[in-house]
Amino acid sequence: MKARIRRPVQTAILQHVVAAYPDEACGILLGKAGVNCDVTEAHPCKNLNEARARDRYQIDPKEQLRIERDARERGLDVLGYFHSHPDHPAQPSHTDLALSWEEVLYVIVAVDAGKPGDFNGFLRPDGSPEFFPVPLDFI
Repeated sequence: MKARIRRPVQTAILQHVVAAYPDEACGILLGKAGVNCDVTEAHPCKNLNEARARDRYQIDPKEQLRIERDARERGLDVLGYFHSHPDHPAQPSHTDLALSWEEVLYVIVAVDAGKPGDFNGFLRPDGSPEFFPVPLDFI
């Protein structure tokens, strides 16, 4: 699997993760599912995890349902989620793995001292106990 991310989507994600620093930012990725994901929209969400905002995130379930419903009405798929790792590598943490869903794209962006760094994609295949990298093409 490969994921294509539109440049305006990449820009929106980068703006959101920098604005949220030093806390984790989060959001939902929409587009068209298929052999390769085509990410056409990113919806930044508020991180509800105030107690551990610097190393955890939680998307408001009501906001998530609203975004999912709107996507369905417009013929789009929820492809996955994005979040940032403030002052940490853009690699899945143990918490990311423990809370992940199978066959869902996870994009993680490193933010080092307020500046965006690596921008990586991951997927946990059906039945797999671990993440695998997903190549990202920015178009």
